[in-house]
Amino acid sequence: MSDECVEAYEGCLSVGHLRGKVSRYKHIQYRGYDTNGNLIARVATDLHARVVQHEYDHLEGIIFLDKVKDLNSLGFYDELVRAGELNTVKV
Repeated sequence: MSDECVEAYEGCLSVGHLRGKVSRYKHIQYRGYDTNGNLIARVATDLHARVVQHEYDHLEGIIFLDKVKDLNSLGFYDELVRAGELNTVKV
């Protein structure tokens, strides 16, 4: 819904404890169908928008590592917490 992007650390259950910085749109709109075939449309911002984009990428065969532009941002969760790059809440 806008061109504003935010870069933040992401991880994925498919990759284990590895994290890396990925740029994602801050504010998106999406639509699809629920399990009963009813059309749904949503607006998402911040973390919700990031999660939808991350999961959509999986449908396209893309994992977050494919979107990491600065390989120096890659690190394991515990190391990034110790370095002060991440807070201690695992997401």
